[in-house]
Amino acid sequence: MISIFQRFWPWIVLAVTGTAWGLTFSVTKMATDTGAAVIGIAFWQTLLSGIMLMIYAYIRNGHIGIKWRHLPLIAAVSFTGVLVPGLIFYEATRHVQPGILAIADTLVPMMTFALALFIGLEKSSIKRLTGLIAGITGILLLVLPDSSLPDQAATFWVLISCLGATCYAVENLIIDAYQPADLGPIRLSVGMNIFAACILFPVAVMTDHFFIPQFPFGVLEWSLLSIALISAIGYSSFVFLIVTTGPVFASQVGFMVTITGVLWGIIIFQDEYSGTVWLALIIMMTGLALVTPRKDKTPSPPLPPSGVKPFPSPKE
Repeated sequence: MISIFQRFWPWIVLAVTGTAWGLTFSVTKMATDTGAAVIGIAFWQTLLSGIMLMIYAYIRNGHIGIKWRHLPLIAAVSFTGVLVPGLIFYEATRHVQPGILAIADTLVPMMTFALALFIGLEKSSIKRLTGLIAGITGILLLVLPDSSLPDQAATFWVLISCLGATCYAVENLIIDAYQPADLGPIRLSVGMNIFAACILFPVAVMTDHFFIPQFPFGVLEWSLLSIALISAIGYSSFVFLIVTTGPVFASQVGFMVTITGVLWGIIIFQDEYSGTVWLALIIMMTGLALVTPRKDKTPSPPLPPSGVKPFPSPKE
């Protein structure tokens, strides 16, 4: 029994991590459907996630290990990986089914490859270019046919979510180029979440988006706590997979996030999708498989959801 567990435990961790992250799309929609202000939701999510990861980092290392010289990097990844795409994602959940956003989120690694190719960090590859084309085709299948999305507002927000995916791609490239050896991914995630919370707090207050969680907890409060827990635990599990199995195996979490993101939407909201949406999902999964590198040559792991956003993306 022990030998069987040792053989399959990476797959178990991968499945649990991906399934949990896939849930964030639906849980986030539950939070925004309460009518709570988006900036206020983003503030509490980043603050709670940052605190949870900070506690984990302190228990693991005995210190946080973030220094003032790390601040420019933290600020850069906070804006590109939390603030801008996170606010886009939260607002998009008001208009778009969570499963659709899960499919659109698959664009992140494709955009990372496209930007890296554009600035000369990646060499041209027929296979990966085909994956990029598949990603673009999948998005077009979501927004062009009248039967794919319920209304025009949803179409607009799917397109805007592509801008969020581009921000995550920029974040990946910044981390790959500038992350110092003495700042691991978990501590970087602590910094970017706390930095984002510090920016969001005064903005939320000035725009009347700030709110105090109520006791006893309602849907909003439980949703915020769930998102933060999934972010902290899922991210730690993702890093664990990278360290123990390599970045290529760990990157398969991305497939689980998208597939379970669609399934959770069906289970929780009874979402229904047209044939073109299912075709878009298949094409996006194919594109993700083509774009993902086949060798463990990544020098440092990129940050994985917020879903999820504003979580680091697990898909590159």
